[in-house]
Amino acid sequence: MEAVVTYLARLSRGGVSRKPEELEAETLRFGRATNAEVYLADPRVRLEHAVLHHRPGGIFVEAEEGADIRVNGISVPSRAVDIGDVIAVGPYDITIVEAPEGKDVAIDVELVRPLSDDYEALTARSVTSLAGRGVSKRVWSWGLALAIIALFLIAPIVFFTLHEEPKPRSEIAFRLDQSWDSGPISTAHRFISMQCNVCHEAAFVQVKDEACFTCHEKITHHFDPQAPELAEVGLYQDAAGSACQSCHKEHNGDAAISIMQDSFCADCHADIEADAPKTQLLNASNFEDEHPEFRPLVMLDPVAQHSERISLNEPDKLVERSGLRFPHDVHLKKDGIRGPKGREELVCASCHVSEPSGASFFPIEMEAQCERCHQLKFEPRRPDRVLPHGQVDNAQLLIREFYSDFALRGGAGDSGGKEELIIRRRPGSEPVKQEIVKADPKQWAEQQARKVADQAFGRTMCGTCHEVMTGEGAGPLNWSVVPASVSNRWLPGGRYDHKAHFEIVECENCHAADKSHLATDVLLPKIEICQDCHSGENAADKVPSNCVSCHDYHLDGEPMMKPVASAAWTGPEVPAGQLDAEYATGDNGN
Repeated sequence: MEAVVTYLARLSRGGVSRKPEELEAETLRFGRATNAEVYLADPRVRLEHAVLHHRPGGIFVEAEEGADIRVNGISVPSRAVDIGDVIAVGPYDITIVEAPEGKDVAIDVELVRPLSDDYEALTARSVTSLAGRGVSKRVWSWGLALAIIALFLIAPIVFFTLHEEPKPRSEIAFRLDQSWDSGPISTAHRFISMQCNVCHEAAFVQVKDEACFTCHEKITHHFDPQAPELAEVGLYQDAAGSACQSCHKEHNGDAAISIMQDSFCADCHADIEADAPKTQLLNASNFEDEHPEFRPLVMLDPVAQHSERISLNEPDKLVERSGLRFPHDVHLKKDGIRGPKGREELVCASCHVSEPSGASFFPIEMEAQCERCHQLKFEPRRPDRVLPHGQVDNAQLLIREFYSDFALRGGAGDSGGKEELIIRRRPGSEPVKQEIVKADPKQWAEQQARKVADQAFGRTMCGTCHEVMTGEGAGPLNWSVVPASVSNRWLPGGRYDHKAHFEIVECENCHAADKSHLATDVLLPKIEICQDCHSGENAADKVPSNCVSCHDYHLDGEPMMKPVASAAWTGPEVPAGQLDAEYATGDNGN
């Protein structure tokens, strides 16, 4: 409704001041609240006292719950009002007057029962200040100031001075300098929470790195500040020289003991290609959209032990030369493979056994994972004799010694006769026989040893799973095996916890092993697979992941942060030149 509210005020000279206001609202609320359309500033008026409605049947006034209104002197909870009616709301009279053209209602508001002077008289008779009670604010201010200085400055200093040596927690139940404690200590340091001197070696001096190195003596740098590609970059030299406390803020609980924000890493890594062009690192600032493709460490030459980091975006270069021949797809056939007890179906966990932590896996071992099917028996007449795995020269010597001993004991038989040589077979398969010609024992033993070695180190045994080489001088029987060099960690710069993913995804969701026929395949997922679930640190619809979710700051293999003390002579002082003279003459007192 549209209304005109006129506020009346009686002047001392007998006149009346009028202050009209035009309002447009569904209702007119009377009260002391600031949102009331008709604001009545008197303590005797409730915050929400009454409401005036304009309805098809006329104008109605209603008292709010617990409030009292009077219409023409009669107390009513609600009533229809008309022109000339007077509504008493506390000390105010609200008169309904004729509304101007185009308006729905008009009222005059006047304070007709103002507060008497009793309040001023009561105030004059009352004591409402400290001075009225004879208490000096200055004296109390000085007293409290001195007490604060004594309790929170002098007492802690005295206590600290008297307890310079760290004391066990049980010996000091309460410390007067605890008032200086700026917040809760982190969980990692809680066991020394009552031994402030362990870290704070001197009063009013920031914690020094030497105090940290007392316990954290093997902490390493994030990088080698002396590396040629970084030695001339001031930004990184400043970072390497930063104090421990510049990154690790104590007395803030666990939240701030280590910096977790991506911005900390991005200070250096966001534009590292431009800042340090000689480094092999790529720009990175967050995992959502500013992280390079994964670059696994791929073995390129197992003999020279040469490996390089190659991006998963370069499939032509992504060929691992581990020295192994292993088809994953053959071993993961859905209808199973031939085993010692018939057909059996293998799964990833059949060979890949997780460590107790579940984060990674134990290395594949011949004895634990392979030997059950791939046995190293070389002589059917002596099934108890097997070749030693991983000992290439010893295996060839064992073959030669076995057949030499066999021949000397009469195993060679007549030199002109024939005997059958049984070639190595898979358990459960039919034997394949080959005739060889007997000769004198020595000749027969050497011939037999070479034939068995050719079979064992060829395609039937070692060559089934390993890259092998043959030639004069390659080994006792002219065979050698390329060292098996499977990457221990594909991503040495990162950290991945398999256990956290076991119950969420299957192995083949990330590793396409069932489609891999060559051991040269690098079975790692591209970064987009990880980004299906993971995003930046502020992600709302994916798993928030910051840099430290996968990367460590203090890296193994980097220089120690604690300076290495140089060796020093601790014996008696020797005059200059004396040692040189003694060693020159050979006279050292002995």
